[in-house]
Amino acid sequence: MTHHPPPSSPASPLLLIDLDHTLVERDGDADAWAPAFCAAHDLPAEAAPVVRTLFRADRSPTGFGRIGARFRLPHSGATLWEEHVAHEAGRTHLIPGVPEALAALRAAGWTIAVVTNGRADIQRAKLARTGLLPAVDAVCVSEEAGTCKPDPAIFHLAAARLGRTLAPTDWMVGNNPDTDLRGAHATGLRSIWITPTPPPPLPPSHPTPTHTAPNTPTAATLLLSLPY
Repeated sequence: MTHHPPPSSPASPLLLIDLDHTLVERDGDADAWAPAFCAAHDLPAEAAPVVRTLFRADRSPTGFGRIGARFRLPHSGATLWEEHVAHEAGRTHLIPGVPEALAALRAAGWTIAVVTNGRADIQRAKLARTGLLPAVDAVCVSEEAGTCKPDPAIFHLAAARLGRTLAPTDWMVGNNPDTDLRGAHATGLRSIWITPTPPPPLPPSHPTPTHTAPNTPTAATLLLSLPY
């Protein structure tokens, strides 16, 4: 009698999801930190534009080293950078309903990876502060990946970190048409665009998302309702 091995179980549904404006939001204006930085380091208010310009030229510990040298601050670039990372994490908060949405997806068998552009230490600090790290199965940040959305390579790397290869049945959810939607289209993924209702028009040359949703909890409800 011939014995046949049991069929392998299908892979769990896979969701790749953006971070900023999809899972978390940030309080305050992006440039508000420069005046706060000046106040914290006893610099005159008129130094803020210079600080901001130097930062935009090099958003790294090295760049903060140049800021420190420019104003003769008694701190290393690494110390000033750590201060900035803490500032960015400190003004980050969860979008309402996101923890419950992720928990519902995972309870239904979904595997979830965050795919985000940005500096690794800042993005990971946001995830840690908001408690999202235990809520997902993997994190892929562009700085670590050596490439950024919409390059398909970063999506494939995120899947590889889960021991997976991407399939046309997998999903990308994000708010940015140029990075999230273009990346999903280029990688052959289905997509949900997080955008106000009704969504603004996309350029004719832009790929059309599979679905739209006003927020991530609504997107999760949609995913849970679809046959996989």
